[in-house]
Amino acid sequence: MFDTSKIGTSFAPFTYEVQRGKIHELNLAIGDMNPIYHSREAAQAAGYADVPISPTTPTLFNFWGNRTRGSSMADLGIDVSRILHGEEEYEYLAPIYPDDVLTGTTTLIDGKTRPGSGGHSLDILTLETRYVNQHNQPVLNTRASLVIRT
Repeated sequence: MFDTSKIGTSFAPFTYEVQRGKIHELNLAIGDMNPIYHSREAAQAAGYADVPISPTTPTLFNFWGNRTRGSSMADLGIDVSRILHGEEEYEYLAPIYPDDVLTGTTTLIDGKTRPGSGGHSLDILTLETRYVNQHNQPVLNTRASLVIRT
């Protein structure tokens, strides 16, 4: 059973520098050939200041930039080897472009236990990460639901 006293715990902030090449590579990998993600000229012709990140790019910020997330979760008693990704949502507050340096702070905002099958239970956790850019301007909020089979 999930320890609800852990709700409200924030992890150490992490930084991620948005790289033009990574935007390009990610969109190649997912098959998104929209030219605004591959060419500054195409992005500017479409009204952007530079190549924007694509809508689901923030999923990777935690993997590429937050190297202590797993240990932070383990410190809360979460068995990271039993995590399944539930869902994710993004709230964009400002454009994010190459060379932006983002600082993210993740907080456990909800947690509950539900019955599972075979005598197991499921802990369902909601993590929120708030990002600011190098100018301390809020640019992005993300929420992710994680399911942990206990």
